[in-house]
Amino acid sequence: MDQTSGSSVSATALGRLERRKVRSSCTATALELALGSAARRAKLDVVLVVDDDGLLVSNSPAQFDLSMLAAVTPIVGRGRARPRIRRGGTPRDMTVRALDFEGDRLYVAAVGGAPEDRLRELRISAAAARRILAA
Repeated sequence: MDQTSGSSVSATALGRLERRKVRSSCTATALELALGSAARRAKLDVVLVVDDDGLLVSNSPAQFDLSMLAAVTPIVGRGRARPRIRRGGTPRDMTVRALDFEGDRLYVAAVGGAPEDRLRELRISAAAARRILAA
């Protein structure tokens, strides 16, 4: 039961309400929040958006330097290389999705987590990036 109104609130609805409380009108902050939420939901190491030149556009919070990961993301996204990511000596899977936006190609990448969770959050993150950048 919701203590304020006496109505029943499902965990799913509560999760949506919580997510919507943390928003920003600043494009950069909004994108960071969206990517951070995706990374937390799927227990990913990082979710990032990179331009076609391998420059970092935005990312979820990370405790490590993302410059090398950003640099290889477009190459992986084009299918010209297979990702061989290691973190703390442990191999980490990486999935990349291309995103065409206003004539430019961006790449959304997710590292770590379970494959199905990573794919789901990659899809959600790409849609969020498109929506937020278009605003």
